Amino acid sequence: MEHNNNQIENNQNNERQRAYEQYVKEVNDRIKSNQESQDKMILTISVGLFGILSFFLEKMPATCIANCMIVFLLIFNTSTLISTLLSFYFCHKGNKADIEYAEKYYLESKEEYFDKQNCWTKSGEKCNSISLVFFIVTLIFYAIIMGYYFVNKPN
Repeated sequence: MEHNNNQIENNQNNERQRAYEQYVKEVNDRIKSNQESQDKMILTISVGLFGILSFFLEKMPATCIANCMIVFLLIFNTSTLISTLLSFYFCHKGNKADIEYAEKYYLESKEEYFDKQNCWTKSGEKCNSISLVFFIVTLIFYAIIMGYYFVNKPN
């Protein structure tokens, strides 16, 4: 009787473990999907801002304030693009390392690799956050330049 109870308890623990692993996998898939969508959006809009910037360079009055704002916009937009591309690179390396960790955990039964994060993944996540901050600052500078342009618009 006690053997049956232990077996039932072990089966329940195994089911809970599988359910947990499935849940973690689904959450991680959603996180990766959101990060990929965010990166694509940032790249698309940042590259578009470079294209629109040529219009402003042509039409903006050549004042010190305008030039400084454009330089800051270029710096932050370039930083946005670089951090986004670094995020892609680090996450790609991180995914490869995650596969190695999964092999060690699932195939070699090394428990220390369960849910272990590698430095590439952590760096990719940091770059992703940094690119979002740079992107927000870029949009703020862009809005300021737009406002400045329309207030000082040549006739």
